[in-house]
Amino acid sequence: MPKDPINPFQSPQASPDEAPSVVSAVAEEEWPFEATELAVIEEIEPPLGRPIVPGRSWGKIISFSLLSIVGCYGLWIGVMVLIAWLSGNSDAMNSLLIHHVTSLLFVVLPAVLFLLTISRHYFQQDVSTFRRLAKLLRLRETKPIPSLNSPNCQFVAIVPRERWQFSELDVTQEVAVLHINPYESRIILEGAKHRFWIPSHALLKCGVDYLTKSKKEIWVVCLIIQTENGPREVCLRVGNVDGFWQSNGQRKSVAEKYWGRIMLLKKAPRKSTEEN
Repeated sequence: MPKDPINPFQSPQASPDEAPSVVSAVAEEEWPFEATELAVIEEIEPPLGRPIVPGRSWGKIISFSLLSIVGCYGLWIGVMVLIAWLSGNSDAMNSLLIHHVTSLLFVVLPAVLFLLTISRHYFQQDVSTFRRLAKLLRLRETKPIPSLNSPNCQFVAIVPRERWQFSELDVTQEVAVLHINPYESRIILEGAKHRFWIPSHALLKCGVDYLTKSKKEIWVVCLIIQTENGPREVCLRVGNVDGFWQSNGQRKSVAEKYWGRIMLLKKAPRKSTEEN
């Protein structure tokens, strides 16, 4: 996807401690859509609102540790077989081949592969971060927020454009649950510290963009929303809490899917009166 030298989503540089979206520097630009409503961004006070910083992917660390154990075990077998062969001790060499190689192939490797599959999913960054966010959101069950079990909900990371030059771990400013409500024609972002109410008529622009980290393309859905303080940009990376792994093409496809769902809100008439 070629980059436009004049990026309509470009935001001014900001400090990492700013709110999850910043006032656009191109507030006078003519947008594809006209806003007739305002989006509202609420800050949630502690203890129901607190920062959740994505941790490191323990799945990779556990995978490396398990593979290292298998590698050391295999190396030990190889060294012992070599010593037995050089010493001419055929009985010891046969014993090593029969017992240890058999256990390596039929016991150790299957067990490690099973643990690798579990750890790569259960301990991957998005899954572990979503579990912490879900625990926090359950404390807000009395609030009118989307249910975590709803098929219309999706874990996302808010990745402001001014953070895109940071490392992959630091590019996320806040995590949230995205809920696209076609019946009320609005978007709700229930974040760790902020809540976004975005009526479809507050949407000025919606597009798909990406950043690259070590050949990994991170695709995001970029929204320009109208607030009482002017247009704001909100960039959302759609999280992966269900799959084992995603390719660049899969990440692009997922971002485009949610971009399409949001664009449908602009075309569909509102079916019910929006709750206050």
